[in-house]
Amino acid sequence: MNFDLENPYMEYESDDIPYSLYEIYGVSKVKELSRQLRTFLNYKTATIQYRFRPKNITCLDGEDKKYKETKKRFKTLASKFIKLLLKIRGSGVSYEAEVKKLLERVIHMEDKINKSLLAVLKDVSQKLFITIHALSEQEIHLHHKLLKFIVRITQEMCIVFKSINNWASEFYTELRVNYLQLDDELTLLISEENVGKCKIRKDKFLEEGLKEW
Repeated sequence: MNFDLENPYMEYESDDIPYSLYEIYGVSKVKELSRQLRTFLNYKTATIQYRFRPKNITCLDGEDKKYKETKKRFKTLASKFIKLLLKIRGSGVSYEAEVKKLLERVIHMEDKINKSLLAVLKDVSQKLFITIHALSEQEIHLHHKLLKFIVRITQEMCIVFKSINNWASEFYTELRVNYLQLDDELTLLISEENVGKCKIRKDKFLEEGLKEW
């Protein structure tokens, strides 16, 4: 599906794109992908730190002001993201399939309502990705439940960005695979007692997981 909610090059032939336009949008997209890679590597590092953490180190949740503020912002955005996914999915089989249907309606029927809904989803997802990056630069390995939840919700965000950003669909597909592998690694590291409700149904783990930390 050749579609992007924000395509600044739509009116130009590939050889006629003004450099100023490329500099604004092209460079920002490269920076976005670069940040996504750094974020993943930070969480991979956090997983290694959790694996080799001293056993006498305890969670410092609530003691660090910066962490507490970032976590609060993350929880607010994650809640909005989950509610949007549930709204989009409705009674459908999956929200991924429903997002694709919405995109088709926007393309072929110029559906302004659905375009607005997708724009909100993209905006919330973008802000959530940025907040997840901020958390990755803090001592997230000391907060294993939040670490696990972030890795899981990021997989769903990759699905959303794969669908609404056609230009980077392969990138987000591969990025999701990396987070899936990291999720498996964390599952082996974190005991069932600590993970809590990770065994609940897939379509409920985001909602319930948000309550776990």
